[in-house]
Amino acid sequence: MAGLLITLLLGACAQAETPRKPPRLLTNEQGCSITIDNQPINPYQVPSPIERACVGPYQLELPQNYFSTQMGPEHDGSFSLALEYPSLQPFKPGERMNLTVDVSIRTVRLSYMYIGQADVWDVMQRRYTPRPGRIDDPAASLDGRIQGDALHGLVPYYIDMDSVRAYHRARGLPETAPVMKPDYHYDWYLSRDDVGRVDQLVRCTPREITESGVEYRDGKMVKKRVIGFAECQQTFVIEELNTIVDIKYPREGLPQWKQIATRARALLIDNITKERK
Repeated sequence: MAGLLITLLLGACAQAETPRKPPRLLTNEQGCSITIDNQPINPYQVPSPIERACVGPYQLELPQNYFSTQMGPEHDGSFSLALEYPSLQPFKPGERMNLTVDVSIRTVRLSYMYIGQADVWDVMQRRYTPRPGRIDDPAASLDGRIQGDALHGLVPYYIDMDSVRAYHRARGLPETAPVMKPDYHYDWYLSRDDVGRVDQLVRCTPREITESGVEYRDGKMVKKRVIGFAECQQTFVIEELNTIVDIKYPREGLPQWKQIATRARALLIDNITKERK
């Protein structure tokens, strides 16, 4: 019995002394390096500790509660940021753990894509230019859409559902196909720079869908008891960093598109600590 007790105690000690996995250095193709900690991270820690991430050659530092996971980058270095609508401030440490529908609904999610050797404006243009095989698709181009009057400083290009349905009928699709319904598509809203390039592209749940799917309770946006909700996906260029920014947020945020873009730009530019030359 005594021998068994000693064996158990020795086993417990050996288990307690299991060496911690060392941090892992992760370097991307542009030479930016960050350290990935292989140990459990406490997302509820206050103040929220600083984490590092890479966007191409640029290394940035932000408190971990700014990250969508609230624990910093993923193990492969990828990441997105999450702000709360409409304040555009980070969620409280740990608030996004065990993610609820209400927290998800009021999330403004930001992703940064470094373009590398390609021309960032060419990549941007592909977002609103039809791919080969979809040249005649009225949903895939500006020409196939209905241009509206300026709204919130943007030019709308609404989905033309009559043209969309006719296009797909001619290709043999039934009326019950998802592509025949407005909620399959997006309205587009554009702004252009001084030389005529599209510098902001916002794609939103179309105007035919009047139900927002959200409401406010105690000053917080929450999900209504309906199916679905209206959202927007905003894309713009940070030319000096050769980076494209993608943002998702509730459609109610469309009037604040410029404020949202300014915040997303500043979060990257103002928090770059160094650039790999």
